[in-house]
Amino acid sequence: MEKTRKKICQRVDELSDNIFAVADWLKDNPETAYQEFKACEYLSGVLAGNGFDVEKGPGGIATAFLGRPAGKRQTRPTVALLAEYDALPGIGHGCGHNIIAAASIGAVISLKDVLGDAAGHLAIVGTPAEEGGGGKVKLAEAGVFADMDMALMFHPSDSNIPGKDNLGRIKFKMEFFGKAAHASGSPDQGLNALDGIVTAYTSMNALRQHLKRDGRLHGIITHGGAAPNIIPDYAAGLFYVRAGSIAYRDELFERVKKCAEGAALATGTTCKIEIDHPVLDPIRRNRPLEAAVAAAMEALGITPDEDDGSRGSSDIGNLSHYLPSIQPYLAIVDRGAGIPAHSAGFCEATVTPRGREVTLQAAKMLAMTAYDYLESEELRREAKADFDRGT
Repeated sequence: MEKTRKKICQRVDELSDNIFAVADWLKDNPETAYQEFKACEYLSGVLAGNGFDVEKGPGGIATAFLGRPAGKRQTRPTVALLAEYDALPGIGHGCGHNIIAAASIGAVISLKDVLGDAAGHLAIVGTPAEEGGGGKVKLAEAGVFADMDMALMFHPSDSNIPGKDNLGRIKFKMEFFGKAAHASGSPDQGLNALDGIVTAYTSMNALRQHLKRDGRLHGIITHGGAAPNIIPDYAAGLFYVRAGSIAYRDELFERVKKCAEGAALATGTTCKIEIDHPVLDPIRRNRPLEAAVAAAMEALGITPDEDDGSRGSSDIGNLSHYLPSIQPYLAIVDRGAGIPAHSAGFCEATVTPRGREVTLQAAKMLAMTAYDYLESEELRREAKADFDRGT
């Protein structure tokens, strides 16, 4: 087993130029959620050129893909490597999805080349629109993962962590409707929609001091009127509610709705709230698989960092309720260096010498973990038992 793991890592090193080329191409050609047509075509071509059959558009999602080793009978258990490749508006790959895809592709090609006839246990799923679009949710709902047993990917970060919690999220649009009038000549004839959303925003802001530690509430006003001398008859905002559990996430959302209802009552306006689906769930962690990741990190000389408690949201949370799924983190920047995720600096960090090294480490870590899962009946049993306990 150890000999095979060394062969896998050696193969990743041999593929380094190809892996870096994927990272660079995606960085230079950023596409946002559900617009990743060039990326889907390019990555599908890379996989096809390395011995994979690739299905484009699985689950009815045009910018997704599903790759399996060509000529290999599909067998169970099946491990799915996940590739993200959507970029952020205006920032590009400020979340590092270019090296997420590069690492997963490097891992699955290396595994396929080393495993040979046993490569039928592998799949790679191109999962678009992680940034706000919930691509993994739609793929899971469409049954794309139905014949798979475990899914994994890595995420670049400022810390080395085998696994950590994330937050469930509801993204929603809030609209207020009033009545326009001259703001000076006939103010008594108007109903101010901007007052409505500002009152709702102020009420939501007051909730923040009463949130549990895992609660988050934030948003922006996207439309506040047309001119100062016209009482706005329409105002709108975009908001997120996040929490560490589905129950608390939904509870906070109900409290936000009451803030909006009270604001509408106070200002004589009406309010409409529209949820942007899919809603994101917190990740269901899998401790045996995280332990396998930690062992792979140790073998690569990577020292885990202490979890600093920072939390975001991702559609892998939803996927983790369908099958055991993990997302370890590797640092491409130093903690406290002032280069946060979702920034231009973080995008540039993906292709620095350190970013290159971490991309290869990630490919090895993913491939070693996937191999350990396929080889160890005990690990598979423990991972399933851990998953079933959370069901």
